[in-house]
Amino acid sequence: MKKLFTIDDIMVSFISALGYGFGETISRLSGWSKPMCMVASLVVGLVVGEIINKIAFSKTVQKKPINRIITYVACFLLFLIAQGVSVWWMGVSMIEYVTDEVAFVVIFPVVGFGISLLIRGYRVYKIRKVYGDGSEGFVFNLKEEEIEDLNRENQPIDGKYDTDLAVKTRTGIYVGEEQKKVKVFLGIPYAKPPVGELRWKAPEPLPSSEAVFEAKHFGASPIQVEHKGSFFRYHRQSEDCLTLNIYVAEEETRAKKPVIVMFHYGDFSYGGSADPLLDGSNYVSKHPDVVYVSFNFRLGILGFIDFSEVPGGEACPDALNLGLLDQIAALQWIQENIAAFGGNPNKITVAGFEARAISICMLAACERAKGLFQKAFVFTGILGAAYETPEGSRTLAGSLLKETQSSTMEELMKL
Repeated sequence: MKKLFTIDDIMVSFISALGYGFGETISRLSGWSKPMCMVASLVVGLVVGEIINKIAFSKTVQKKPINRIITYVACFLLFLIAQGVSVWWMGVSMIEYVTDEVAFVVIFPVVGFGISLLIRGYRVYKIRKVYGDGSEGFVFNLKEEEIEDLNRENQPIDGKYDTDLAVKTRTGIYVGEEQKKVKVFLGIPYAKPPVGELRWKAPEPLPSSEAVFEAKHFGASPIQVEHKGSFFRYHRQSEDCLTLNIYVAEEETRAKKPVIVMFHYGDFSYGGSADPLLDGSNYVSKHPDVVYVSFNFRLGILGFIDFSEVPGGEACPDALNLGLLDQIAALQWIQENIAAFGGNPNKITVAGFEARAISICMLAACERAKGLFQKAFVFTGILGAAYETPEGSRTLAGSLLKETQSSTMEELMKL
C-alpha cells in the first residue's frame, strides 16, 4: 500500500496505450467513421490492458525479475511486429502512421493512466483510513463496549451452573458457552500462574481440583512488544497468561474426535490466542468432527532470556526457553484432559505459521515433547530460521538490567 504504482503498472499502461493506438489507426485506415474509430480504440485498449494485466501480475511472471523483463519485451515486440505488418498491408508510410497515432498512443493513454491513478489513490486513502498503512500491523478500531467485553475475566462459580456446558477435567470443572452450535471454552488455565516466585521459572502443573469456573472469556494475553495497530493494545496483558481455549461442535460422535492445536504467530515477541484471526468457531462449525484448541505462552523477555551471567541467575536455568516449555505444558494438559471435551488424545495435530512453525519444528526434535502430538502442519517457517543464540539472549539480559536499573536476579524478581 505504500507505493501508489509500480514499474509493472507503468508497463501495463504503456502496452495498453499501444493497444489504444493500434485499434484507432487500423480502424481509421480501414475506412471506419471517426466515432467508430474511437470505439475501436477504446475496446482494443481495454482488452489489451486486461490481458497484459493478468499476464504481468501472474505468479509465474512475478516469481523472478527476469520473467517480468522477458514478458514486457515480448509484448512490446509483438505489438511492433503487428503494427509493422498492418502498416505494410495498408500501404501507409511508417512516418505518417506514427504521426497520426501520437494522439492515441500518448495523449489518450496518459489521461487514462492519470484517471486510474486518481481512482487507485482514492482506494488506498480509504484503506489506510481504516487499516493504517501497514507499517504498524493491522489496526483494530474497537468500540469502548467491545473493549470492555473483550477484557472480562472468568470467575469462580459457587452456585448452580449449566451442566450441559460444563466439562470436568482433572484441574477443575469449566463452564463454557454456546456460540452458533459450537461449544466454546475460553481462558482455561493449563499451568500455575508464572508470577511471584515462579517468574522466569519452568511452568508447574496445576493441582487436582473439583472447583467450578467460568470459561467464557479469554485469559490475559502475554506481556509483549507494542505495535500501534495491534489488536493486543486493547486486550489486557499479564504474566499470568498460561491459558488455552477449546472449540467443540455440538454435534457429538461415538468416536473421539481428532484434535488440532493452533499455535499463534508473532515472532516470539507478540501475539496471543485472543487474536480474532485464530477464532476457532468458524473452523469447527465447518468441520464438526474436529476439536480446535488455541493457547498462550510467555513471549519476549519473559519467555526467552538468558540470565546465566546475572548474579543469582542460576536460580532460573530454564529462562532461555520458557516459551517452548509453556508449549509443552499446554500439550501435556491437552493430552491429559481433551477426552473430556470429546477429543482423542492419541490424534493430536499441531499447526502453526511463521515463528510458531519454528516452535513446532523444535518440539518435533525435543525429547520432552515426544508423544504429545502425532502430526504437524508447518507453514512458512523452518527450524533453520531460529538463528538466535545464547550470546544474543545474554545481551538482552544486560539490556534489561540497564533499563530497569537492576543488577541481580533478586532485584529483577521484585519488579
